[in-house]
Amino acid sequence: MGAPDDIATAVAGHLARANLAGHDSHGVLRIVQYAREADQGVLRPGVRPALLRKRGAVAIVDSRHGFGHPATALALEWCLQSARRHGLAAATVVRANHIGRLGDYTETAAAAGLVGIVTVGVVGAGGVAPFGGAARFLGTNPWSIGVPAEGDAMVFDAATSGVAEGKVRLARAKRAPVSPGVIVDSQGAATTDPNDYYAGGALLPMGGQVAGHKGYGLALSAALVGGFAMLVEGTATSAGTGSTQGREPWMAGVFVEAIDPDWFGDGADYRRRVAAMLEALRAQPPADGVAAVLVPGDPERQSRERRRRDGVPVPEAVLSELGGVAARLGVEPLERRR
Repeated sequence: MGAPDDIATAVAGHLARANLAGHDSHGVLRIVQYAREADQGVLRPGVRPALLRKRGAVAIVDSRHGFGHPATALALEWCLQSARRHGLAAATVVRANHIGRLGDYTETAAAAGLVGIVTVGVVGAGGVAPFGGAARFLGTNPWSIGVPAEGDAMVFDAATSGVAEGKVRLARAKRAPVSPGVIVDSQGAATTDPNDYYAGGALLPMGGQVAGHKGYGLALSAALVGGFAMLVEGTATSAGTGSTQGREPWMAGVFVEAIDPDWFGDGADYRRRVAAMLEALRAQPPADGVAAVLVPGDPERQSRERRRRDGVPVPEAVLSELGGVAARLGVEPLERRR
């Protein structure tokens, strides 16, 4: 698409890691979206992100309407370095397109021995209905937190809607239904047909009809914290979620934070305590029908091991779409391994 080699490698690596981690909704499936956004002029593949300004332990990174992945990675790296000097640091990313799987960034922070927090949010131009509503108004507004441990880290990463939009996209590609209670059609009626979402329906907040106020509150919080990006003059942002389909959000943006446990005392002891606590959780007796109690991050680790051995499943519809993009761009198409 015209991206420099290092930018192309960074984005491709991010997508491949998402697939390996089992999050196909954020993997190679997204290439079709990125190609479409490049055609529309929403995404500028050839630009590089830049540090716009910094003051103390706070920075602003400008994605310049380019790929959001390297821009967010730049913000995270700046935060990690600054947190080692100041104890904690935060950055916002402006003029960002889709930034991919948030857990990829917080895994990086935790592997470096620091706590990482990443959120991205939009309100006013997303695909999620507010709690008690029937029409789109919020983004899926995910949160991710990575906590270092002596050994495998705790990495939480989840949308604040019942499912991420990419899960609905994947279900449509597989010609499969979505779980009950996560989307409504254009009339606000419950449905399990993913096509109804793309025909004007909406996602519902995490928690559904009973506890959806919790997902709604977290989603709104993500947009308000990410909304710091909108305070930067002359830097309209699409919030790191992809195109907002021409609608102007009330608040939107990407927020990254790093915290160094060493500033609070013995960081090594903290990481040992986290590891011991996680092992204690894994040792808890499982409920009937459950193989074992897992901690956030374990499913991704298991998926990587399995998929590195067996390969990554790609639905035929996605493979066909990728083939179309490859043909248009004059590159070798992805071949299925039998």
